[in-house]
Amino acid sequence: MGFFDKIKTFVGEHGCKVEITSLERQDPTAMRFPVSDSVLKGNFKVTATKPCTVLAHKVEVGVMKKHADGREEFVTLGEDSHDEKNQVIGLDYQWPYEMKPGDVKEDGFCVVNLDLTGALRRLGFDNPSSAVTAPNLTWYVKVLADVKGTPMDADAKAHFTVVA
Repeated sequence: MGFFDKIKTFVGEHGCKVEITSLERQDPTAMRFPVSDSVLKGNFKVTATKPCTVLAHKVEVGVMKKHADGREEFVTLGEDSHDEKNQVIGLDYQWPYEMKPGDVKEDGFCVVNLDLTGALRRLGFDNPSSAVTAPNLTWYVKVLADVKGTPMDADAKAHFTVVA
């Protein structure tokens, strides 16, 4: 590997890309999620752009509140991960796995015990049901592929709408 290839790898050329393909069987760009639900499921795929080793898949569901002074406050609602210690029965691969350019691996996730109303209360909303559509809130799902040898892993993020 040449000097410039090492620099590209160090600053984030991770060798694959992540794409969220569905959230709750809906298009990830238009997903609507009830504030009272406590489980969020979805699917994603990892596509190799160059040879790489994927160590894990990690999923985070959260909300970000933008304050009037520009600060951003994040609350993680739940997480799911698949790795060497959390293998998924029935997949055609196990962690860690190798990928060649053009290879595609599909995976799903199930984040449980979500407490959206509790998160809204922690963010200072007295009436969580009416706060779900506050313009300063951004609800998101972030999927990450932990790639061996890179400081910045491949990820994808989808924003969704919470409804009362």
